[in-house]
Amino acid sequence: MTTRPPNLIDPYQPTPARLHSVFLGGKDHYEPDEALAENLSSSTLRSAVTESRRFTRRAVEYLSDHHGVSQFVELGCGLPHTPDIHDIAEQHNSTARTLYVDPDILAATHGRAMLHEPPTRFFTDTDITDTDAILSDITTVMDMTAPVAVCVSGTAEWISDAPAVLAALTNQFPVGTWIVLTHITDEFYPHHIQAAVETLRRAGIPFHPRGRDEITAMLAGYQLVVPDLIAPHRWAPTLNRDDDNSESDGDDGIRRVSATAPRHRAAWDLSAYAAIGQRQQ
Repeated sequence: MTTRPPNLIDPYQPTPARLHSVFLGGKDHYEPDEALAENLSSSTLRSAVTESRRFTRRAVEYLSDHHGVSQFVELGCGLPHTPDIHDIAEQHNSTARTLYVDPDILAATHGRAMLHEPPTRFFTDTDITDTDAILSDITTVMDMTAPVAVCVSGTAEWISDAPAVLAALTNQFPVGTWIVLTHITDEFYPHHIQAAVETLRRAGIPFHPRGRDEITAMLAGYQLVVPDLIAPHRWAPTLNRDDDNSESDGDDGIRRVSATAPRHRAAWDLSAYAAIGQRQQ
């Protein structure tokens, strides 16, 4: 697998991985990360990040239980925070394989220390935007003839060209590959989220919330599990659901995104979207 030369940890420059650690109640961060999180005074972003993580855990459990997936890749995994993907996957299948990817040097240090055994857990600090290297990492440790789920949760917002990156990966994924996606949006509480964007920019951290249409486009090529693209805390699988606003492919709980589907823009929705999808031809 691809491994970059080691870099020095800068404890004075906040990073997305350490900010996530603060938001999730972890301990692997420094005072500047805590101070920046405090400056993001609204609970809007913190709640969206927290619920997005909870959704990702439910998604891994769902795919393990209902679709027999036992191979998971997490792009931009951040710092360990139990239960992690492998904890959930291995509860359902003791031989489940998990590949974590994060270029953050502290995340890499902690990840490798945590994952030195068993031989079904892997970590690489490959640059997520290097799609050829990412595909090489995945194919090195995963059985590509069996289902693989790729988790992109709390990651795309930090990448300026995330739609292009995800499209490049999707184009090379085998048919049947699953995706678990969450993404922060500024559609529900634009003032709060744009204030967070500006605060992060001043701290030297680019942040890119996206709208539903752009996130939907990022999921092109996937059929989504009902209830499609929705706020993460409202996502629960519905295996049999009649909905005149979507195209259903049967009773397997998978359907295509429809431009006329309800957008679930209730006032209490979080500033995030979430979805599970499966790669189609």
